[in-house]
Amino acid sequence: MSLPQRHCWIIQGDTEWLYQQAYALYQSVSSSSCFWLSDAEHTNQAVHVKQAHQHLGQECELLLFEVSNKFDADAFGTVVGCVKAGGTVVILLNSTLSSTRWLRRFLRTATDFPAIQQFHQPQSLPSISKLHAKNITTTIIEPTQEQEQAIALVQRVVTGHRRRPLVLTADRGRGKSALLGMAAAELLKAGKQHVLVTAPSSANIQTLLFHAHQQLPSSKLSAISVTWQDAMIEFMAPDAILQAQPTTDLLIIDEAAAIPANMLEQYLIQYSRLVFSSTIHGYEGTGRGFALRFYKTLDKLAPDWRALSLKQPIRWDEGDIVEQFSFAALLLDAEPIDRQEIDDATLNELNYVQLEQGQLLNDESLLRQVFGLMALAHYRTRPSDLQMLLDQPDIRIGVLRFQGKVVATLWTIAEPQLEDTLAQAVYDGQRRLKGHLLPQSLLVHTGIIDAAQCDYQRISRIAVHPDFQQKGWGQYLLKCAVAEMTDDTDVVGVSFAMSEDLLHFWHKAGFEAVRLGQHRDEVSGSLSVMMLKALTPSGQTLVEKARKILACQWSFLLSRQWDELDAESVIQISQTLLDDETFSIDVLPQIQSFAFKQRPYESSEWALWQWFRSQLSSPGFEQLHKEQQQLLIMLILQGLPFDKAAKQLKLSGRKQLITQLRKAVSQLLDIEADINS
Repeated sequence: MSLPQRHCWIIQGDTEWLYQQAYALYQSVSSSSCFWLSDAEHTNQAVHVKQAHQHLGQECELLLFEVSNKFDADAFGTVVGCVKAGGTVVILLNSTLSSTRWLRRFLRTATDFPAIQQFHQPQSLPSISKLHAKNITTTIIEPTQEQEQAIALVQRVVTGHRRRPLVLTADRGRGKSALLGMAAAELLKAGKQHVLVTAPSSANIQTLLFHAHQQLPSSKLSAISVTWQDAMIEFMAPDAILQAQPTTDLLIIDEAAAIPANMLEQYLIQYSRLVFSSTIHGYEGTGRGFALRFYKTLDKLAPDWRALSLKQPIRWDEGDIVEQFSFAALLLDAEPIDRQEIDDATLNELNYVQLEQGQLLNDESLLRQVFGLMALAHYRTRPSDLQMLLDQPDIRIGVLRFQGKVVATLWTIAEPQLEDTLAQAVYDGQRRLKGHLLPQSLLVHTGIIDAAQCDYQRISRIAVHPDFQQKGWGQYLLKCAVAEMTDDTDVVGVSFAMSEDLLHFWHKAGFEAVRLGQHRDEVSGSLSVMMLKALTPSGQTLVEKARKILACQWSFLLSRQWDELDAESVIQISQTLLDDETFSIDVLPQIQSFAFKQRPYESSEWALWQWFRSQLSSPGFEQLHKEQQQLLIMLILQGLPFDKAAKQLKLSGRKQLITQLRKAVSQLLDIEADINS
C-alpha cells in the first residue's frame, strides 16, 4: 500500500507573527500528535530543542520546529524522522536570525525541492488539516515481509551455529529498532531468559523496548528494560558490558556506527551470539564508515557473519520528499570521492590547499567531498559538524588533493590568548569557557597559569580516505598544515580518545602527551589524552613545563585517577615523559585556589597531597577539629572513595565532603599564616 507524502513548510517572520502561526497550527491538530520544539522560552506548549531526544521512537502528525536564536541542526535531525506519512514539518525561522553560511545553504537547498513550500510574513498559510491523511497508522503491529526475514535471521543467530553474527543496516524510518524489539520478544517466548541490548544512549533503544513490550502480554516496561515472567530484555551501557561481561542469550548492539570499532571488536571476542544494527545515514553517526571499517574485523573474527539491509520505509512512502530534503540539507548522505577516481594517487602527487568557508558554501561538490570524508572517518560526525565547518569563526580547513579531488582533510580552530583576569577565573574554577579547550585544560587541570599567554591551534578533525590509509598521507597533511601556522601560533594541540595506534600516530608527528582525562568516555570507554607540539620558543617552554608536571604527577595519579588504564598505554606514555629531578612545582597557588575559590578537587588532588604531607606535624594541624583532621587524612592521604568517606564521617555525599574539605584547608592555611606572621 502506498503511503501519503509528508509535507514541509518553511515560514519566516517576526517573533509575534511566527508565534501566532505556530499556535494556530498547534490548535489545528490533537496536542498528542504535535511536537513543538523551540529555542525560545515563550510557551508552555513547546519543548526546548535541547530536549529533542525525548521524542526519539515516537511519532507525530505535525512537527513545529521554531528557531529564534540559532538553528540546532542535531535537534532537527533527531525529530524530523518522527513525522509519519501524511504529516507536516513546519520550520519557523525568525527574521532576526543571522544569515549564517549554514542557514543560507539550508534555504538554498530547500529551493531545489519544489515540494518544500516557503512562506514569508504576512502571507497566509493554507489549511494544514486538508494535508493530513486521516487514520494513518505507521506503528508496526504486524511485521512486513522484509521485517519477518530480519526477525528470522535474528532468531537464527541464537538458535543456529555460534559465531555467526548478523549485521542489520537501514536508514531511519525502516522499522529496524521495532523488528529488533519484536525479535527479542519472540526469543523470550521461546524460553530464552536474557537479551542484552546496548547503544550509545538508552534513548536510542526506547522503540526497541516499546515493541518488545507490545509483543509480551503482562510485561513490565521501564526506561532500560522489559521484564516478562522470569525473563528480561535489558539495556547496559557499552563500556559497562566490557567491564562486567554479563552472560546473555543474545547481545544486540544498536546504532553500532556510533560505537568505536575497538569496542565492537571486544564484543566479538567475548560473545558468540550478536546482532549489530546501524543507521546508514543518520544524525547520530554514519553507518558507511562503520561498514568500511568493521566489516574487515568481522571477516577476520567471524567470517560466517551475515548482513541484511532494510530498504522499505515503514513510517513514510518510498521517495519521500522530506527525507530527501533532510538528507541534502544536513548532508547525511555525503560521501568521499570514489576510490576509482583517485586510484593512481601517490604521495608526491598530492597538493596541500587551505580552503575558505565561502568556497565550500559556493561549491557543493567540494563541500560533499570534505564533509563526506570526515563523516566516513569519525563515528560521531553530526549535522552540527557541518554547521561548524561552515560557520565556526577562526576555523582552518586544510585538504590534500589529487587532480582536484579531496583525499584527506584536517580542521583546526584558533584558541588565542586569554586576558589575565579571565584566565585567573578559569584557573580558580569560577569560569568555564565555551571553546578554548587547550588553554582551559592547562589552566584548570595542569595548573599552568602561564598557559593563557600562548596562542593555540586545536586540531578538531583529521581524516584520510579509508582506502589510502597507512601510506603516510596523514603525517604529510599534518606537516603541511603545521607549516602554515608558524606565524601566529605558539602551540598546536589535539585531544582524542586514547588508543595505542593514535598515540603512536601523534607522537610520530612530534606531539607530546601532557594530560589525561579524569573520566572515561561513556561510549568508547577510553580516557582522553591531550597532546601538544610547540612552534615557538614560548610554546616550547610551555610544553616542556606541562610534560614535566605530568611526569611529577604520573605515579600518584595512576593509582588515584587512572588505575584502570591498560598496561600498553601506561608503558607508551611513560616512555615519553620528561623526567627532571631539578624541576619543582609551587603548589601553593593551587591549594589557595581550591580553598578560597572553586578549583575542582580532582584537578587539585596531587597538589593537595604534596602540600598536606608536611602539614601533619605542623602546629596548625593540631588546632583543627578532630572531624576536620579525619577528613583531610581520609581524602588527601588515603584517597578513600567519596561514598566510603561520607559514610564514615556521616556526611551526605561528595558535595558536602568537598565543601567541608575546602573549609578545613582554608582554616589550616589561615592558621599557618597567623603562626608565620
